[in-house]
Amino acid sequence: MVTAQPPEQMAIRVDPALAEMAVWDAIARCGASDPRRARHEARRTRVYEHEPARRDAEFASLATLEFEELGLALPLRAAVVERPALAVHARTLLVGQARAGHDEGVTCEPRGEHLGFRLDPHRLADPTALLRWARHALGHAEDTLDPDFGFVPGWDGDGRGVGIRTAAQGRLHRFWDISVDGRIVARGVPGEADRARHLARLRADLPGAPDAAVQVAFSGLWEGTRPDFPTLLGWAERPATMLEGFAAGDVGRAWPDRCPLCRFPSDDVRPPRPDVAEQVAADYSWWSPELGLCARCTDRYRLAPRLGGHA
Repeated sequence: MVTAQPPEQMAIRVDPALAEMAVWDAIARCGASDPRRARHEARRTRVYEHEPARRDAEFASLATLEFEELGLALPLRAAVVERPALAVHARTLLVGQARAGHDEGVTCEPRGEHLGFRLDPHRLADPTALLRWARHALGHAEDTLDPDFGFVPGWDGDGRGVGIRTAAQGRLHRFWDISVDGRIVARGVPGEADRARHLARLRADLPGAPDAAVQVAFSGLWEGTRPDFPTLLGWAERPATMLEGFAAGDVGRAWPDRCPLCRFPSDDVRPPRPDVAEQVAADYSWWSPELGLCARCTDRYRLAPRLGGHA
């Protein structure tokens, strides 16, 4: 049986520039009498004894060494160990600087032996906050490695889409965040502040929806069975289907990938609302609401009366 390595035994490779910033910040917070400060200053003095051409490499080596000695990566290692499905394979943690806040996260190869953390260097100054961030980021990473989740690499392209595509990307991330943090809390980690923050964001993502329906959807995401990636993507593109699904208790049901009416491939086949269902059943005696309807056909029947015509 393969067992997870203790956190202190996981190899770490950190970008020297990030390590130098983090070490400098950590040493600056040490008191004047702290032996770590004196040791750091003595080591830097010795680096200046080298030829100028070697100094950059020596400073990089020193920063990497002290990054480890100061335990700056321990929260990252601890967060990995909390997830046995990742820890059993993880051998090396790669730590680099994120270009911006939206670039922060964790990447992992299919075998999971290398976990890459991209983060804001300032996170390293607060071990508690860093552990909380790493727990969340690794929740996403663990999902992507699970075949049952059905993750699609590169699903969001370069992240510079416009209009509904950009809006759907943001909603998918936020819906997924709720599921990830809900499962973290279910393991016994406190998260009331996260719960309140996520609920507020979900309300903003579902403008005009009755609050009772939003609460039902939130509870389903936070406490219910993890939705797979295709389901999250469908909800992000048409949030109303998520509300309808949780309200009807059919989340997780395997809906057809073709609309029974128009026969076009669709990933949003769901039961329409009662007034639309009544119109469809009047035109197609074989159809019933349980068979579902795609969004295009639903809109066709929903809008036809307003336009003074027939679907």
